[in-house]
Amino acid sequence: MSTAERLAFSINEERRGVHVLLWDEQEDLVRALLILLAALEDDVVVHPLLVSPEQDRIHALKEVVDTRCLLEEEREAEPPSPDSLANRFWVLFVQQASSRIAGPWLNGWRRPLSEPPGTLLVIRHADFESFQRNAPDLASFAGPRLHNASTMLSLVSKDSCARLSASLPPQIEEVLRELPGTLPSRKEIAQWIEAVRSFEDQTGE
Repeated sequence: MSTAERLAFSINEERRGVHVLLWDEQEDLVRALLILLAALEDDVVVHPLLVSPEQDRIHALKEVVDTRCLLEEEREAEPPSPDSLANRFWVLFVQQASSRIAGPWLNGWRRPLSEPPGTLLVIRHADFESFQRNAPDLASFAGPRLHNASTMLSLVSKDSCARLSASLPPQIEEVLRELPGTLPSRKEIAQWIEAVRSFEDQTGE
């Protein structure tokens, strides 16, 4: 079985491509995201965005994607600044049942989505089949970079364990509130972190 830390390792090493994180319950998704953020290298700046059929959401997504669509001549003349959206790692949360409208848009943007430093698509497991139908090229392109938060083991290295936080960044929590399910409480997350750290102490890893 995979772990969120292994996903982070792939993102840290590859610095490009499209990764997919499937989920069923928000509790599993939150745990995976907490470990992922703890294991990502400091220079990987995450930019979360909700993908939904509303025109303003599609427009916001298009504006973000356009930052990676510069021609080579434009990049050479004026490279994107270090804090530009083009240099951030995008985490796109695909809203339930939005694949029919948003999928074809994402499918057409396969190249910029895969440009450095890459993109993570977060999709509910029940919606993934629909996503594959509506964005076949993008789904195929992700290929082996497919992970499932519901079957991930909560195994964390000592360094990542020390960096675990009892809360996600506000921008990510805001997106999660628009997805099905309920966010676990800070107390529940803190108890889980305590259990993870206790296990790490016992194994000595």
